[in-house]
Amino acid sequence: MNTGPYSSKEVQKYIEERFIPVKSECFWDRRTDLMNRFAVKWTPTLLILDTEGEEHHRVVGYVPDDDLLAHLELGLGKIAYDQDRYAEAGVHFQAVIDRYPDAGAAPEAVFLLGVAGYRSTHDPKPLRRAYETLSERYPQSEWQRRSRPYAQIPL
Repeated sequence: MNTGPYSSKEVQKYIEERFIPVKSECFWDRRTDLMNRFAVKWTPTLLILDTEGEEHHRVVGYVPDDDLLAHLELGLGKIAYDQDRYAEAGVHFQAVIDRYPDAGAAPEAVFLLGVAGYRSTHDPKPLRRAYETLSERYPQSEWQRRSRPYAQIPL
């Protein structure tokens, strides 16, 4: 992990502080066990796994530094979310929104923040707020379209 955004000192520090990085060579003519296990079809492929080796987030291809940092934070949020730790997930999703508002991962973070808010409180208002934020900041995103049913939730 020493080219593209992986060469950034900020990215390296973030990864070292929060992850156990594993780098594997990829050989298309003789696929490695990791390539097969995780269905790697292109490089680079960044996988965010939990401590049990379960995948929670995937990024394929190079992305700019801020986008990569946003994806890393989003991946931490998805681990927490998938493990029913909704408040912790919300902290990560909010961090993506606050620190990397222009990153490609930001609309998904907004959507998941709303879902995590609902899952932790059973109050549908966070879903409506997610719809409102997505409509205002990311109107052309897939995540705004996914949130349209929440427009009917009263605030």
